[in-house]
Amino acid sequence: MTILFIIGTLAIFILAWLILSYSFLIPPLKGLPILMYHKVSGNQADGLTVTAEQLDRQFQYIKDTGYHTICFKELSSILNGGFDLPPKSLIITFDDAYESFSAYALPLLEKYHFKATVFVPFAYMGKTNIWDQGNDRILSPEELKELSGRDFVEIGLHSFLHRNYRTMQPEEMKEDLTTCFNLLISNGLPFVPVLAYPYGGYPKKDKILFREMKNLFREVHLDFALRIGNKINPFPFKDPYVLKRIDIKGTDNFLTFKIKLRKGRKKLFS
Repeated sequence: MTILFIIGTLAIFILAWLILSYSFLIPPLKGLPILMYHKVSGNQADGLTVTAEQLDRQFQYIKDTGYHTICFKELSSILNGGFDLPPKSLIITFDDAYESFSAYALPLLEKYHFKATVFVPFAYMGKTNIWDQGNDRILSPEELKELSGRDFVEIGLHSFLHRNYRTMQPEEMKEDLTTCFNLLISNGLPFVPVLAYPYGGYPKKDKILFREMKNLFREVHLDFALRIGNKINPFPFKDPYVLKRIDIKGTDNFLTFKIKLRKGRKKLFS
């Protein structure tokens, strides 16, 4: 009896650990997963950087498991037309428009016939990621224009100065978005009216400011705004201005990537 009790207790402990650490037995949620990438490197990986080899393996898995990549322009048409989301739809995004996107991600998107959206902090086009004291080059207006001419790449907004919307007032947000729109138009850059919040930040705890922000977004005809959240987005969306993205890290192993793709996060509580 004692041995059976010990074995049973151990089994419960292992099962609980698998559920908490790997979301074991937790069914995948139906809806739209949106993947969030930043940098791509030839051989170095960190929290913001995946290697080209990792990205290639991940894209192969996405293809093999039957996912269908869509862009935000298509998503808007689906919602405006009252259509159902195609089965296993997936959106792939890259933040900050690093030069490494063209060097490493673009060839893989072409290889797998995938679509992606690149979110640009427009004040830094042709410069470097000064906002985090980095020296990684950002694509120039000319390079972004060439990129947006491809039918499988969209350009979206990542603010002008990469400021955190959580700490901004509505008039600052309006100035930020207007500056972005004007710069896009003056440079002849095609874009989608979609904002990826820098740092994933928005005023979720200030209900009044949150409401004012969303009123502003509607006023300037912003279609979607993206936070982080690491969850699958149920469809139809409850709020298009807090769509969640899944943070794909270069420090994740392949099993973690597969779990994130299906469930949004590896751990049950994270």
